[in-house]
Amino acid sequence: MKKWMRREVLMVVAALALLASVVTGRERPTVDLIVEKHAPAAKSLDADIDLSKLERNADPQPATDPFAARSFSSPKTVPAEKAARPSAPPLPFRYFGKVIEDGKLEVFVMNGEETVGLKAGAKIGEYRVDNVSEKSITFTYLPLNTRQTLDIPAVN
Repeated sequence: MKKWMRREVLMVVAALALLASVVTGRERPTVDLIVEKHAPAAKSLDADIDLSKLERNADPQPATDPFAARSFSSPKTVPAEKAARPSAPPLPFRYFGKVIEDGKLEVFVMNGEETVGLKAGAKIGEYRVDNVSEKSITFTYLPLNTRQTLDIPAVN
C-alpha cells in the first residue's frame, strides 16, 4: 500500500475510535432511564388511588351467580322463516278488444307491442289460456302452475 493511503486509513480508524469512545461514555442502562421517566408519575399515582373502592361490597349477593348453569355450546339458531313461496309475475297482457262472430267469442290482448287473439287452450309464452268469457280471461302461469285472471271491462 502506498504511504499516503495508509495514513488516510489510520486517520479514519482513529476518528471512528474517538467517536466510539464519546458515544460509549454517554450510554446509560435502560433501567435507569425507565425509573427516571416514571418516578415522578409513580408518586402522583399513589395519591390518586381511592382505597375505598377496594372495600368489600355490603351486598352479600354477587352481581352474577358463579354457580349458575353455563353452556359453552354455540347458541341455537332460530330457523329463519320459511322462504316465501314464489309467485307468478304480473300478467304481461292488456285487454284490447273482443269480437263475437257466429256466437263465438274471441278476445284480443296486447302482449308488449303485439296484438294477440285468444281462445281457450291457446298457449302464449309461459302462459296457457284456460277460459275466455265476456267478463274475464283466466290464465295459468305454467312454471308455477298458478292461475291468474285478467278482467275485461264491461263497456266495449
